[in-house]
Amino acid sequence: MTGPYVIGCDVGSQGTNTGLYSADGTLVASAYEGYDVLFPHPGWAEQDPSLWIKALHSTIRQVLAHVPPEAVKAISFGSQLDGMVVCDGKGAPLRNALIWMDRRAEAQAAAFAQRVSREAFYHHVGTNLDSSHAVFKALWVRDEEPDAFASAGRLMPPGSFVLQEAAGVAMVDFSNASSLALLDPTTREWSGAIVEAAGLDIRMLPELAPGTHGVGRVTAGFASATGLARETCVVVGCGDEMAATLGAGVYAPGDVCDVVGTAEPVCAVSSTPREDRTMLVECHPHGDPDSWLLENPGFVSGGNLRWWRDHFFGPDSEYDAICAPAADVAPGAEGLVFLPCMQGAMAPEWNGAARGVFFGLSLAHTRAHMTRALLEGSAFALRDILEAMQNAGLDVRRLTIVGGGAKGALWRQIKADVTGLPVRVPGNVETTATGAAILAAVGSGLFPSVAAAVDAFVAYRPEEHTPDPERRRFYDDAYRRYREVYFALKPVFDT
Repeated sequence: MTGPYVIGCDVGSQGTNTGLYSADGTLVASAYEGYDVLFPHPGWAEQDPSLWIKALHSTIRQVLAHVPPEAVKAISFGSQLDGMVVCDGKGAPLRNALIWMDRRAEAQAAAFAQRVSREAFYHHVGTNLDSSHAVFKALWVRDEEPDAFASAGRLMPPGSFVLQEAAGVAMVDFSNASSLALLDPTTREWSGAIVEAAGLDIRMLPELAPGTHGVGRVTAGFASATGLARETCVVVGCGDEMAATLGAGVYAPGDVCDVVGTAEPVCAVSSTPREDRTMLVECHPHGDPDSWLLENPGFVSGGNLRWWRDHFFGPDSEYDAICAPAADVAPGAEGLVFLPCMQGAMAPEWNGAARGVFFGLSLAHTRAHMTRALLEGSAFALRDILEAMQNAGLDVRRLTIVGGGAKGALWRQIKADVTGLPVRVPGNVETTATGAAILAAVGSGLFPSVAAAVDAFVAYRPEEHTPDPERRRFYDDAYRRYREVYFALKPVFDT
């Protein structure tokens, strides 16, 4: 095999998955290496950034065993969003990274809201004023670890940190920059108003660039550690949600990507930046520089199903075996409602105090009913998000499901019936590495556009789930009940 080839790396919070692809989009080889998340205190979640680099070195070296290194033309990254790596002036981390699930910066977010209203913040940067976003994690380090922050020279999301390691540049694409909650998505420039209100030095932020931008060759050190040829082009890349969306072939306006992993981010493509007056969905630049995403970062979804499996069936149980009996339960689970808010809510509103609930239990209900209610609860939250996107003026046309949760046919059909949208699944449901490879292929000149690369890299399973009109009408009532339960319990959550 002579190539050319590209490499896409999915740098996630549980591990790194690296894929080697031929120029026609065929996956030639892949390798995965996991690593740990540290939870020093309740609500905290940290990671040693060196683990990402070690995993990149290892997985890239493994896939290069299949082809001559000089045949690899480019490499790019789809990296976990909403993390903060506080570095010195040379880019060395001063402490562990605060990753996306870290919620320690509630006080910093609340204090910021006294200076800038939540509505004004959303208008400036397209995101909610919420402690999950990385700017507030930087402010926590400034407030709580002033000695470390006094040595800080660079504030970087994980995607910039790995790009720095690979290419020796301090740079960030528009989508990763947006997760800092410091980028104006309309101009795709740093928001001077919000940077100033945060009291940060704009010179600490990386240089902005499109995700398809080729920044040059890999560094000598990265080439030596991975086995890549020195001539390999490094392309900036994007956030993992955006990469997963591209890898699912979702780049046309109105297409929606439902990424069903531990969380369930929902991303819809728009040709222009948009605002949702309810602020349920945020506006971020896409990995494709020609478009934007209306996005909800995701309630716990697959994580709920895993909790249900681990504690009530056993961690070795197969998901298909757990879900099969639920297929015999009528839509609506005979009045049983599950709120998928086990770690707070991102739908029907953002509410960190909300918690998971089974409502309506009776002696007639079984584990199969509870499984069905759990799957339906996720679909109802998805409908909340899609309706917010429609209310922002987006014509939502089709749902593409990826991630581990895409493997369940029952869950896919429930989502089609609840949302009224056709559902399709890519041939490869683990799409983040594919999306990064698409950017590598475009940035290195193998394809003239993202659309052309998607056509080569992405194919879909022949079966498509279409909504059943009768079940759809039944689910309209069940969805109304789900919302009534949530808002009836909201005063309890907020006390």
